[in-house]
Amino acid sequence: GTIQLFTGPDVLKVRRLRRDPRASIVVAAPVGERERWLSVTGRVAVEHDGAHDLCSRLAARYWDLDAPVRAKELAGMLAEDQVRLVIHPETVSRFVH
Repeated sequence: GTIQLFTGPDVLKVRRLRRDPRASIVVAAPVGERERWLSVTGRVAVEHDGAHDLCSRLAARYWDLDAPVRAKELAGMLAEDQVRLVIHPETVSRFVH
């Protein structure tokens, strides 16, 4: 599949991706755990639709939206203009110690 993120449309990373759509993302185990990581590189599409839906899905999955602080934070994010970044993987590397 793909990796999807959301961000503001005028942030520096989006301006850079519009000039050069290559990107990578690394996910690593926290400090103190055995070393393991995953690295994905590929080309990125900047999509103008779906960012708020992605934001809402991720918030519902990782936050307690019954908590007023989190609900307010989500509402603030949804009030802002957002784009969806879609990484189409070309290379996937991993390391497990």
